[in-house]
Amino acid sequence: MRKKQKKKKNTSKFLTISIALVLVGITVFYFYADDQAKIRGYAFGNEIQSLQEEVQNEQGRFISNIARWNEGAISDDEMIRIGNSHLNEFNKLLDKYDELQPPDAFSRSVKLLKLSLEYQIESHEHRLNWIKNGDDLEQVRSQEYTQLSFEAEQAGLKSFNDAKAGIEQ
Repeated sequence: MRKKQKKKKNTSKFLTISIALVLVGITVFYFYADDQAKIRGYAFGNEIQSLQEEVQNEQGRFISNIARWNEGAISDDEMIRIGNSHLNEFNKLLDKYDELQPPDAFSRSVKLLKLSLEYQIESHEHRLNWIKNGDDLEQVRSQEYTQLSFEAEQAGLKSFNDAKAGIEQ
């Protein structure tokens, strides 16, 4: 009988130790996975910030050239050439959004920021058409797409910040 009790005690100890080890393993895995998610989120944040800076820089160059065109320092043909080059750069930046691998929490913000750039491209295409044709309707469309771009960008930034706050908690 003593052997049965001893065997039962050893089995009980083994079971208790096994459960404790599994719990420790699960805890370690949970914290490791959480840290990895934060690291991926941080790396993604740097990537999207860099891309947004590229978009803003290209946008700034275009606006600067529009101002020069408005002052008469650039001809219509030169502005159209500059504008087409600008649209090519924007399309390259648009492709970079597809290359991003955002954590799930950030996928909505990427879609909105990409949509914002798509609207900017539409806006600039209409502006160039206005310069080519003098059609005031093209300028109105350009302004409408500029507004849509701004709204999508603001929503994308809010979504990004909300996701970032959720991960930091």
